[in-house]
Amino acid sequence: MLETVIYNEGEYTFPSLLVLGCFDAMHVGHRELLKKAKLQAKINGLDLGVMLFRDGKGGNSVLTLEERIAILESYNVKFVLLVDFNDEFKKTTAAEFLNVLDTQLNLKGIMSGKDFRFGAGAKGKSATLKNYAEDEENGVWYMPVKDVIVDGEKVSTTKIKELLSFGEIQNANTLLGSNFTVSGTVVEGHGRGGDKLGFPTVNVTYPENKIALKQGVYKVKSVIGESEYLGVANYGARPTFGEEECVLEVNYEGYEGLLYGQVISVEFLEYIRDIEKFDSADELIEQLNKDVQTLCGEDLEDAANNLDEVIIDQNTQESQETLEEVGEVVNEEVIEDTTEKVVEEIAIAEEENE
Repeated sequence: MLETVIYNEGEYTFPSLLVLGCFDAMHVGHRELLKKAKLQAKINGLDLGVMLFRDGKGGNSVLTLEERIAILESYNVKFVLLVDFNDEFKKTTAAEFLNVLDTQLNLKGIMSGKDFRFGAGAKGKSATLKNYAEDEENGVWYMPVKDVIVDGEKVSTTKIKELLSFGEIQNANTLLGSNFTVSGTVVEGHGRGGDKLGFPTVNVTYPENKIALKQGVYKVKSVIGESEYLGVANYGARPTFGEEECVLEVNYEGYEGLLYGQVISVEFLEYIRDIEKFDSADELIEQLNKDVQTLCGEDLEDAANNLDEVIIDQNTQESQETLEEVGEVVNEEVIEDTTEKVVEEIAIAEEENE
């Protein structure tokens, strides 16, 4: 378990490399920076630390603090410098911020993205850190890391939040480098999903400080026990029943059991549709059946691939049988020539069926 150092309070005495940034999304750009920092820490014999804002820079972060810390542990991070983005911190100048770091940490190296800004008015930047490191009295080196570009655009937390707000979950997942996930405790709902509709749901508490998705119906998956289940999640209000409260409830295909009190993680895979108000329970049931059918997409694709393999096998078998018949009436030289032709025919059949 990595150590937590509260900004402007505790201290970390081991020689260290500190990575500066917001890190409230842990997207592919952040991961590239962390990968390089992990290597530099190892080369220089330093403990690796990362600066984190407790609730994200602007509140409602893409990942909760616990989720971010879990990811950091996989990069061999030894400690986090935990910052509260409050009014006092916002007034801190770039020079004051660096002075606090020098006081709290046995700092030997600093890394950040090239676009990192810090200090009151965001006046501190990469050049500020470079100048700080060039002052021999500070005894610190600095390394900036280039931005990660996807589809011609810099990967940013702002962009990911925008995608999530529009329900563009697949594009957001690409920039995150993993599926957007909500982890929460399973609580009791009204019970109408199973009793009245025939679609039992799992109600999952949504973390308070996590960014809200676009309300809608999503294709999701979760690992429950040792098995993975696909599901249809409703995130938002339930207008058919006159309920405006935003909730997350999931119907898992093929799962039967009670999960009350357990913490589960829901991975969002695809946006299916907007939330609708139906005139009757029957209309809602009809739509829910359609929603569940969207989960079969991958299975149908696998079945189609298997069918292609069967067709290829049949073509191969028929060609082999033809070869055997020819072999009964021709000499070995003709058989060899025919074999080459049949092999070519099989290859063509395989390409046509791919």
